[in-house]
Amino acid sequence: MTSVLIVDDEPAVRDIMARWVKSLGLRSHTAESADEALATLRTQHYDLAVIDVMMPGHDGLWLANEMHRKHPNTAVVIATASKELVDAERPQPDFVDLLVKPFQRDRFALAVDRGRQWRKQAIEELRWHAQLSLETQDLAAGICGEVRTYAAEGLDERDALRVIMSARIPDVVAHGERVARYAQSLARELGVDTSLGPLIEDAALFHDIGKAAMPDALLTKPSPLTPGEVALMRRHVDVGAQILEATGSLAAAAPIVLATHEWFGGGGYPQKLSGDEIPLASRVIAVADAYDAMTQTRAYRKRIDSSDAITELLRCCPVQFDPVIVAALLALLSRH
Repeated sequence: MTSVLIVDDEPAVRDIMARWVKSLGLRSHTAESADEALATLRTQHYDLAVIDVMMPGHDGLWLANEMHRKHPNTAVVIATASKELVDAERPQPDFVDLLVKPFQRDRFALAVDRGRQWRKQAIEELRWHAQLSLETQDLAAGICGEVRTYAAEGLDERDALRVIMSARIPDVVAHGERVARYAQSLARELGVDTSLGPLIEDAALFHDIGKAAMPDALLTKPSPLTPGEVALMRRHVDVGAQILEATGSLAAAAPIVLATHEWFGGGGYPQKLSGDEIPLASRVIAVADAYDAMTQTRAYRKRIDSSDAITELLRCCPVQFDPVIVAALLALLSRH
């Protein structure tokens, strides 16, 4: 870490912190307001920002949240004369340390050191995520190549994808088959045009094909994924659509697979679709996928009863799931 941005509306405070930064062998820049700081950040990068809370205009907590959104790899230290301002009931930014005024140079140096450690870890995570992303691209390209090879040898593309999934993600194969059965039954219950049946089946069978291109470091990690790793794992829908688009017979299922993790209320991914913007087949598969996932034992949790799974699906309507489709599943299960 080499550079520190000091944001405080008091000139004397800015000056003394700037001198402390220089004495630590680092470069400093000062700003007297949140808006000036953001303007500076448009043209200059800083490894650490020390931000006062109480300033005219936008306050320091607002600035810290903006920096977390726009400059997430800059460490943030909050400085305040009243700790209660930070403890108030309002959205709190992520910060690596809290300096309560008045503070001495040694305490300031400790905060800078904590920022240095945070920044080091953030850079390491960036490199790790970049490595995982490249590995995902390579795996996806390899799968597309395998499918083309199988097709050239006369093997059906569906069978080719099953072979690939069985080798890379065997548990997902059985899950996809169950989801396909649920999805087809739901489509019939909803009165969906029977001509769409094969398309829904294909999309359901291969809705998780993108996981075959996820690195083993994510698929087999024994501990919870970090937020950055979760974001990478979510790319399995984009990669799955990419793999299906590369086929000749399954390309029509790609946009359906791409939308299977969209939320009915608009909070899903990757395109933030909502309501009827989400293809009906994708909404059907989302409900079938969630129901099967909850009622099957996973490595990280036990299965739950069907009635509890339905209760959870209903609880998540209409934020995550289409209420009409969940009602259709309830009607379907009540007859069996």
